[in-house]
Amino acid sequence: MRYVVGIPFLVLVVALAWGALTGRVRARGCCAVADPARDLRMRDAVLSTDG
Repeated sequence: MRYVVGIPFLVLVVALAWGALTGRVRARGCCAVADPARDLRMRDAVLSTDG
């Protein structure tokens, strides 16, 4: 019974590790950047118009 759960789990871990090493899977956070000035989607909203 432990092989029924263990082998698919091991395959998943190896696949994710392989994808991360080759660049096919990116580990990213789930949330936006806390600082809006660093968030590229908000760059026009925080640009300085003074100069």
